[in-house]
Amino acid sequence: MPLSGPEQLPGEAAGDLVALIRRTAATAGDTPAFTFVEYAKDRRGIPSTLSYRQLDARARAVADAVLRHCAPGDRAAVLAPQGLDYLVGFLGCLYAGVIAVPLYAPEAYRSNERLQGVLRDSAPACLLTAADSADAVREVGRTDSGAELPVVRLDELPQTPVGPAGHPPVRPEAPAYLQYTSGSTSTPRGVVVSHENLLAAARQSSVRSQLVAEDVVVSWLPYFHDLGLITGVAMPLSVGAHAVHLSPTAFVQRPHRWLELVSRYRGTWTAAPNFALDLCVRRVTAEQRADLRLDSLHTLCNGSEQVRPQSVLAFTEAFAPCGFTLNGHAPGYGLAEATLGVTTAPDGAVIRSFDRDAVARGTAVPCDPDAPRAWGLVGCGTPLPGLQVAVADPGTGHEVPDGTVGEIWVSGPNVAAGYWRRPQETAEVFGAVLTTRDGWTTGPVWLRTGDLGFLREKELFLTGRRKDLVIIDGRNHYPGDVEATVTDALAALEPAVVAAFAAPGNDGERLVIAVELRRRGRTRPDLTRDEAVTAVRRAVTVHHGVDAAEVLFVRPGALPKTSSGKIRRRSCATAFAESSLHRDDTEW
Repeated sequence: MPLSGPEQLPGEAAGDLVALIRRTAATAGDTPAFTFVEYAKDRRGIPSTLSYRQLDARARAVADAVLRHCAPGDRAAVLAPQGLDYLVGFLGCLYAGVIAVPLYAPEAYRSNERLQGVLRDSAPACLLTAADSADAVREVGRTDSGAELPVVRLDELPQTPVGPAGHPPVRPEAPAYLQYTSGSTSTPRGVVVSHENLLAAARQSSVRSQLVAEDVVVSWLPYFHDLGLITGVAMPLSVGAHAVHLSPTAFVQRPHRWLELVSRYRGTWTAAPNFALDLCVRRVTAEQRADLRLDSLHTLCNGSEQVRPQSVLAFTEAFAPCGFTLNGHAPGYGLAEATLGVTTAPDGAVIRSFDRDAVARGTAVPCDPDAPRAWGLVGCGTPLPGLQVAVADPGTGHEVPDGTVGEIWVSGPNVAAGYWRRPQETAEVFGAVLTTRDGWTTGPVWLRTGDLGFLREKELFLTGRRKDLVIIDGRNHYPGDVEATVTDALAALEPAVVAAFAAPGNDGERLVIAVELRRRGRTRPDLTRDEAVTAVRRAVTVHHGVDAAEVLFVRPGALPKTSSGKIRRRSCATAFAESSLHRDDTEW
């Protein structure tokens, strides 16, 4: 039978996030809701804080402004820099009953192609922005006919509402916002997240983490990404907790800032993709670590990309002197279609090794971690409260036994209704019917995630995306696993990104590996290009039993990525086939 979350969500009178915010504003209005620390003008960081009463007032003021351009049910796109203005802009849309479209402000160094595509798809009635982004937002929002959409400057609005008190009550089943997918394997699609989906997702995460009003959530994750929006914004609001934020840019520039804020504010809960752990291990100095106190942190949720055992163990070892322990790790799995969360590990990271050849054949067979073909996987935990998770044969829809690799299917109150204006894809992805092992059909319907994995001892293990599989001589190879092997083989070069993908050959698919190195001013290690290629080929052959048909090095920034930094492997394959991957031919 499908695996169910062990806890049930407790009863809650408020049916939406807006009601919870307004209740906290009325009963504990002076409690800090959000603190944003700005590093652009001062490297030490300048904090600004909104209490729950101030947050409620500003969100109602935004709702007044938005309703001058939109009717309830219209869309309003938020294209503001990360900060308090963005937060009140997003929440103001929820207050107004307008469907928010959380995006990012246009940037000079980033293509606007994705932004323009999302705006065409969502057709907003107005655009919300702040600070110096207004001109760029006005330009990117210009319609195909050349018309300009109304632009609301969030930083110029009054701090309190000027219209009549209150707004129409929110219908729980009504759309709250459109969460556009990252587009790692397809064109970004708008997931229609209802108010009840949003509240369910926030409460599932808070209940699993036993979050209370006294907790402090620290986050640098972007608001336009589901991990940042749910864990950094909705989850703390659902329990009346305090959230401390910084921008993704501030984190990437100086990773120490994230952990320093945890230390300074005695943060108890935080989240990050796997690469952030590696970045902290690599770039937070011993001197900086000496001043960190991480003993207050009971949860570090690791999601958004596959979790690597080496990253978990290296981070734990590096920051153990600061008070962080292995039990603090909470690896998880989720996706936009489920309003983020599906599973998390509540009691720390579980690391197991499985035979790669057996997994390639579809069966998870445990093995010794030191075996040549051992694949170390970090468990993603158990279903969140109120959720069911099953693993199914993607071709037949039949549930497969534990330990068998299949497609991960999900059912629960946080699963969205479908994609914005895409009925056929909605039916294919959100309308699956599961046949259990005893022949019964369960439902009503399931979400097909497109991700492959298996259940073992009530723990979910993720193996990769179905669409990314490389199949050579009838054997499955998971790109994420191959990329991890290549990254380890080139540790001396510290590659920025590795992409493994399939390319057509004379006798079927062949494996291509593209390596993007970091922008560096220093001399490369004493390793020639030919030696690096040889090291990659040897490692892939030994660990995966397959030959890499081609290994190429590309220029920094050449590999196609999503807005959240994930590798777009299919786009890599297309660029390779078209000879448009910019190779790095510089001498080392």
